[in-house]
Amino acid sequence: MGTDDGGNTGGESTSEGQTQTEQTFTKADVESLIVERLKQQAKNKFGDYDTLKAQAAGTVTLEERLASLEGELTTTKATALRASIAAAHGISTAKGPKGEPSDADLFLTGTDETSLTAQAVRLAGREADRKKQGNVAPNEGETKNSGNTDSGIRDFTRQLFGTAN
Repeated sequence: MGTDDGGNTGGESTSEGQTQTEQTFTKADVESLIVERLKQQAKNKFGDYDTLKAQAAGTVTLEERLASLEGELTTTKATALRASIAAAHGISTAKGPKGEPSDADLFLTGTDETSLTAQAVRLAGREADRKKQGNVAPNEGETKNSGNTDSGIRDFTRQLFGTAN
């Protein structure tokens, strides 16, 4: 080492006038510096891996969301078809006064238009028959006389108690 143009010896001069000494590294020193640097980069690069993994676990995948929407669509179509067929055949869709299921809920259980229509036709036909017949119980209030009167016992009882015919 000699003197440089600035008159400093044994090192490099800086812009602030300080002298720096030249440092030498062995191959092992360089390798350890490189390994440390790579570890630091890997840590920075994948440092948020656990956070991202937790977020991904909580999200609904596109396939799950699509399956959910398809299920809702199927249910909505079935409900609309049931209501349409019930209205076309005059079947009640109103709930009962105590929250009982409607006639459509109870009797229209098919899953396709053909079976729902067949059920609605059958139910409407039974309802028409019931209205035609009304709420009459035939022979209500009549007493049946079996024709087997036991007049002997009746006469004996009247005489015993002293009642006249």
